[in-house]
Amino acid sequence: MENILNQFNEKVISLTENYLKNLIFSKGISSFTDDLVSEFATLGSNLTQYMIELVEEEIFKINKEEKNFNSLEKDERHLVSIFGEISFKRRYYYDKKNDKKVYLLDKVIGIKPNDNLLENVKERLIKEAVESSYEHAGEVAAYGVKISRQEVKNEIEKLDLNKNFYEEKETKKKVETLYVIADEDHVHLQKGGIAEPRIVIVYDNVLSNGKRIELQNKRHFGGIYKSRIDELWDEVAQYIEKTYDMDYVQKIFIQGDGASWIKIGRTWINKSINILDTFHMCKAVNTIAGQNNKENKKKLYSTLRRLDFEGFKDICYKILSEEMEERKRIRKEKLMNYIINNQDGISNLYRYRKYLHGCSAEGHVSHILSDRMSSRPLGWKIQNVNNMSKLRLLKEDKIEIKTILEKQNKVIDIKEYKEIKEKTRRKIQKNIAFNPVSLPIISFGTHAQRKLFRDILSGMAI
Repeated sequence: MENILNQFNEKVISLTENYLKNLIFSKGISSFTDDLVSEFATLGSNLTQYMIELVEEEIFKINKEEKNFNSLEKDERHLVSIFGEISFKRRYYYDKKNDKKVYLLDKVIGIKPNDNLLENVKERLIKEAVESSYEHAGEVAAYGVKISRQEVKNEIEKLDLNKNFYEEKETKKKVETLYVIADEDHVHLQKGGIAEPRIVIVYDNVLSNGKRIELQNKRHFGGIYKSRIDELWDEVAQYIEKTYDMDYVQKIFIQGDGASWIKIGRTWINKSINILDTFHMCKAVNTIAGQNNKENKKKLYSTLRRLDFEGFKDICYKILSEEMEERKRIRKEKLMNYIINNQDGISNLYRYRKYLHGCSAEGHVSHILSDRMSSRPLGWKIQNVNNMSKLRLLKEDKIEIKTILEKQNKVIDIKEYKEIKEKTRRKIQKNIAFNPVSLPIISFGTHAQRKLFRDILSGMAI
């Protein structure tokens, strides 16, 4: 320990002298800060390695006295820390009581046997990958180390994101109206085909900010569900039941593009009302009418406002009979059937319009999912589409990557490992106890250097 402290003191003195020289020779503070990052990264790496080796030796000494474990062999381990790569020796033990082989060091300092990245490196890696790309994430997660795209991808892929990362509310909220909006993205897969990550957002109010509407008290759900769509709606229904007083809630509006998977939500959520969002309805009507045919648009919208779907069909058939291009005619006929198949959603759209404020599902899909996964020519694995979708949804709910990783690695160790961890902690704490008012650094260097440091520390240096 004394060795590493001496190195630290000498390093700080050396860096401070270099800093002053840089100013004297007008190299500027920028040059110094570049050097400082590199030097402190090296120092941090050395200190981390030293502490790991110190823990390893203390474990060995403790076990030598108690003889609960047989030391088998010593091998070398490499880890990537935020300071860069570190290497150290560790012993492999045979646990006589539990009849198993174990690296006690791993148990004491909290690393998995086969992991080569420390937890905070993984945190930085995943956080950056969620925002930009696997490539960039691998370049910035650890100082002086480039982690491969494949390794970044693997870290995303092996996450278990089906756990509950949210704190339970102690009291249920009382609101009369709830809103549920739903949509999906379309993401290209590596081996061909399309994956459709879903997104469902529950909220209970809106805040108008100019032309923008901000959803209040949001909660996001989604990912790849494929033929398991009931699982998604079960999650949504359970959240609503746990969060809101359902005796007080009067209406829950489920808004979307009328897809069958969205309509399934009504079977899971009590007091729910199906709404076809205005954007998709208007898009269909405008295409049927023809973009420049104001008269046809006026007639079609008039029938829908009156909920006269037979009249709507009559006008559509007249438009179809006058359409000369077969491709356009087929397209318009499909859109007519789309409107007819969503009579319930359109009827509710007009019936409850005073409660509604539009559906922003398309915008949320674009911002949360498409921006990372489908707006660029990328090919994804289905598991990574699922996990990346969930990570970006968790980010919207202000769930930190650190919280996610802590849930992944929560392991309950057996009694013997807990005991040796506690004994090692106490032993090291006793051995490295320092007087908090002592500052060893001011006893190093020349008289002029020591005076400089005292002046700096007391705020007297110019």
